Amino acid sequence: SALIRLGDDKSLGADLRAWLQTDKYVRLKNDASAPPLLRRILSDRAEENRERRQRLKALLTRLLVEGDTYVLGQKPVFKAGAPIILLDEALAYLIANTYTKLGYLRVLQDDPYREIKAVLSANDIGQQGLALDGEEGNPQALREVREYLKLAASETRVLLSDVVARYRAKPYGWPEMETVLLVARLWMGGELTLMLDGGALEPKEAYDPLTKAVKHKQVSLLRRKISDPASVAKARTLFKDLVSNLGREDADGLVADFRQHLQDWQTQLGGYKTLADLGKYPGKAALANALGKIAKQLAIRDGFEFIEALNQAPNDWRDISDDIHDIGGFYTTQKPTWEKLLDAIARFEPHVAELSQEPAVAGALVELDKIRESEAPYARINQIDRLVQTVEARNAQLLAGHRAEASGQVDKRIAVVAAELDRVKADDGLRNAALLPLQKLKQKIEAQTSIPQIGHALKGADDLVDAALEHIHKAIQKQQATSGGTGGSTGGGGSGDGGKVHKPPKVIRAAELSGKYYLESEDDVETYLALLRKELLAAIQAGQKARIQ
Repeated sequence: SALIRLGDDKSLGADLRAWLQTDKYVRLKNDASAPPLLRRILSDRAEENRERRQRLKALLTRLLVEGDTYVLGQKPVFKAGAPIILLDEALAYLIANTYTKLGYLRVLQDDPYREIKAVLSANDIGQQGLALDGEEGNPQALREVREYLKLAASETRVLLSDVVARYRAKPYGWPEMETVLLVARLWMGGELTLMLDGGALEPKEAYDPLTKAVKHKQVSLLRRKISDPASVAKARTLFKDLVSNLGREDADGLVADFRQHLQDWQTQLGGYKTLADLGKYPGKAALANALGKIAKQLAIRDGFEFIEALNQAPNDWRDISDDIHDIGGFYTTQKPTWEKLLDAIARFEPHVAELSQEPAVAGALVELDKIRESEAPYARINQIDRLVQTVEARNAQLLAGHRAEASGQVDKRIAVVAAELDRVKADDGLRNAALLPLQKLKQKIEAQTSIPQIGHALKGADDLVDAALEHIHKAIQKQQATSGGTGGSTGGGGSGDGGKVHKPPKVIRAAELSGKYYLESEDDVETYLALLRKELLAAIQAGQKARIQ
């Protein structure tokens, strides 16, 4: 405590007694119904008492400043000109000499709960560890807690409630949550293990146990184990095998190096996984395995356990490193060739039956398919161009043949339309309009890259012929109507038409004439031919042209 003994002045007691007595008398006698003389006397006494109060305040101010001040049994000298300054200096002296290590907290958090949550949310333990010596981390206070726990929590567990109580008492006087924040920083920096109900505490579950005082007795702290030199050397050799250079010699530095490299791998592989998950690119299983193992390793916060986990299966990590090297090479240099493979297989797919008739081409198709289906095709990527060229040469021949055949079929239909145009002596405008759709169809066929597309395009050729003939004869009829049927030529056409009225062609669907799926006897054939003949003659007799389909 701090104690101030007032200076000795006899007038203090007399004036204080007179002030109290007068104040009491005025309060008791003051009444609205009192005689005017009494009210005037009371008013005068109250005014005198106000002046007496001011004298007392001035006297007390002087006596406080001139009095003797004792703090913690000592009599320090304060040169203060006002009581409030004297009180501030006395309290500051009291706190500074009671809590001699309070100054270790250079920065007090405005909201320590929010800061604790932020520390627990940090997923980069290496960065968290680097931040421990920053000004915001109160490095001097952190070193004090670290050194205490280094001794107290090395062999046995220490309750968080005991740690908080220790630093709340003399000579520290630290606020509870500031102490918890320091413990959280050491824990997330990998220097401690926190236990709750017999199990290791996870950051995502730690906020309530750390911030609620009633749960502090359930949380225990244990100084993490330190890896022996042989384990560190073994892990360092593994790091060299994975990264091609040596990591730091100390355990903490080596763990930080490993974490950084694993995080780099994690970022790199995450981009590849997005493509592999589409199903078109290889390495999906290897990527899932590598990312799963990396995530599991990074989740280990304790440095001792981190190194132990690495040393338990070093060859697994070497295999993962090889997979990552292959996958990285694929996605950075081989991906264009792979996409050429996918494009080629898609183009060849409609022609597989015809392409497979040649043994060399069939073998190339099989090999391309094996490469595409392989989980790790990286060593065979350089074969893709040669195999594609083998199939491509035969595929081009097939396409050229089918295009030529289809173009010939279109040319036959063009000849039919051209003959009709010649017969009606059509002018250039009508000729162009009638022939243009068939000419466009021929161009479309030349541009097709698959045999089914060519066949599909050709299916519409007959319909285009029918439409062209219909167009021709409608144009002739219109011209004849305009010229009064004299056969004059205003748009081309005229006497060559012979005045016949055009009727649309009759399409005879030969397969639909028979009621049977198969013709099994001579009678079946004769019946079918009779039906076909009847349909053909009916079309001719109706003045139509018959087209069998």
